[in-house]
Amino acid sequence: MRRAFGPALIALALLPALAQAPLLDQGRSALRRGDAETAIALLEKAVTQAPRSAEAHYLLASAYGAKVMSSGMLAAARYGPKMKEAYENAVALDPRHVDARFGLVQFYAMAPGMMGGSTEKALDQARQIKAVDPILGHRAYSFVYSQQKKPELARKEYLDAVREAPTSPKAHSLFGQYLGNVEKDFKAAFEQFETALKLDPAYMPALYHLGRTAGQSGTNLPRGEEALKRYLAYTPEDGEPSLAAAHYHLGVVYEKAGKRAEARQSYGAALELNPSLKEAAAGLKRLS
Repeated sequence: MRRAFGPALIALALLPALAQAPLLDQGRSALRRGDAETAIALLEKAVTQAPRSAEAHYLLASAYGAKVMSSGMLAAARYGPKMKEAYENAVALDPRHVDARFGLVQFYAMAPGMMGGSTEKALDQARQIKAVDPILGHRAYSFVYSQQKKPELARKEYLDAVREAPTSPKAHSLFGQYLGNVEKDFKAAFEQFETALKLDPAYMPALYHLGRTAGQSGTNLPRGEEALKRYLAYTPEDGEPSLAAAHYHLGVVYEKAGKRAEARQSYGAALELNPSLKEAAAGLKRLS
């Protein structure tokens, strides 16, 4: 005879997840505003409360990574091993967590051997990502090849992604980012972003990166302004660029266009959302 569980028992079973969810949300908020220390404190508690949550371990790894990025080599020595362990825990709990695997790709490809870096391990993670998400897998392979100073192979991964999935806005947008960030071929980058948006006008990451590239290159500024304004009317999902970053890049576009008042306003808006955004503070200082 099947036992019926009443509402009280169901609520008791859900208590650990319900207690953890606010901590995860608070941790995400701290990460978005650039407060790595608070994020670490919150997410360490979340992991303690729910040690079987892959997402909690992944977010904690992201918090450790943010601390390393903001604090330099001393923080890398302290938090780098913790970041690696948290990513590994996330992957052990959820082998299909491709964002955690990509974090491991970055760690293994960039860290020195004495800290656990390994090209072989990075490539193995890229292989496993590709089995779940082929486009992200190409990106992971490209990242490793870029770290190895093999630009031909790095570029080929994005070309293969676009060839294999020609109707994917994600594939075109990622290729556009590579072209703009690595090759500084801004014209070709804009073409990829526009292709992504023709395929899906609501693919918001392409709008963000189009605007960012406009500011980076100082070209296509009206289109960059339009794209970033559209992005700022959107609520980003986890893993997508923050609104603080979008305000900052809109400030860059305005500054390059000679719109100083608008640029100051955008840099200020970026700092309201993320007070630790040094680039926005530097922008305000330039315009003061």
